[in-house]
Amino acid sequence: MRDFWENIKARLQKLGEEEIKIFGRGIKRSYLLLAAVLIVAIAILAPIVVSLSNREVSLELERTDIEPGRTYRVNDGIVFYETPNHYVSIDPNNSTHVEQIELYVDADGYDMSSSVRLLYLGSSAQIWGQDAFVMGGGETILSGRAGRRYAALLYRNQYGDSRILLVDALARPTTQVIATIPIAGGEVTAFGFLEADDTELLWVSTVDVNQFSEESLVRVYNCDREGALIFYSASFYNQTIEDVMMTRSCLYLIGTQDLVRYDRTEDGFSSERARVSIYGSRIVACKESEDRSSAYFVTLPETDAGEQTHLFRLLTVSQSDEAWATVLQQFMPSPIVSAFLQNNRVCIVTEDAYEEYTYAGKSQLTLELDVKPTSVIPAESSFLLFTDTAVYRATVS
Repeated sequence: MRDFWENIKARLQKLGEEEIKIFGRGIKRSYLLLAAVLIVAIAILAPIVVSLSNREVSLELERTDIEPGRTYRVNDGIVFYETPNHYVSIDPNNSTHVEQIELYVDADGYDMSSSVRLLYLGSSAQIWGQDAFVMGGGETILSGRAGRRYAALLYRNQYGDSRILLVDALARPTTQVIATIPIAGGEVTAFGFLEADDTELLWVSTVDVNQFSEESLVRVYNCDREGALIFYSASFYNQTIEDVMMTRSCLYLIGTQDLVRYDRTEDGFSSERARVSIYGSRIVACKESEDRSSAYFVTLPETDAGEQTHLFRLLTVSQSDEAWATVLQQFMPSPIVSAFLQNNRVCIVTEDAYEEYTYAGKSQLTLELDVKPTSVIPAESSFLLFTDTAVYRATVS
């Protein structure tokens, strides 16, 4: 039997080496056979490739139960707003369903996350987490923030001194205050929560105005270590730190003039590693590359109320030891309503179209809109599209 198969193999090999004369030139049979197989494969696959390339891509709009015309806020992936009788929270990934908290009094302020909600009025606050928790005292509550586990309340007493009360809203058996953070050397201009792996951090930005200049500082506290201070920035002069963003590798302070990068360490954060001017623009989105080597920031020009812009920029900031940054600028034919980062694309919603660009600035998709958007809130794989009369969940399909 083995001799039989060896004989067949030898004959096929000899057949493949035989030459056929075509236009006076000798060509091996094996080459002709390979060419024939390729031609048949192309004939079979070509219609499939053409069909896929011509697949119609559309923007599906699903009308939601969200009320249009409200002032919306976003925190921890949750959209929320206030109505005359309720506080409303929405998960954008399930945007046909809304949750409501009954409103019995007009509160001074409120904030919500995926698991914590708080209301405050005068010197009293009510927090929903593990259970309903009511706090009261003689100091005025200026502002409050809700994190995934913690809540923070900014107080000021009759002498003008400020402090932040840090509350574990999911503590068992009951909600409890875990730290009091005194504020020294300036007024609090902004504060909020950050997620660092499984740890929740509180950042606080302060500004101190003296007769010579404006001095800003940022402090970061570890909520899981009872509010321990883990980061204290150098002074920023003549600019205010308005927001803080964090990737898996770095911490970014966003000022009125600069974007400043710090590296994450085991104990906290490094000293300043890079600084990029963003004067005249505002950062609207941030995303880290998959290999953590860089971070992408989308910026829009600072505009007056009601003023439109046709320009967006993509800022790529290196997160490696060698600090560098590049700027890609794109002009849109229609006014920009919103810009965000999703599915490794720069997504732009204008007054009449939805468009996608690669990080290199190449146009990938343009879809005309049947409605006129007024604002957009991105979700995981879709986005909420707001108009004057309705709110839609928009998905590219």
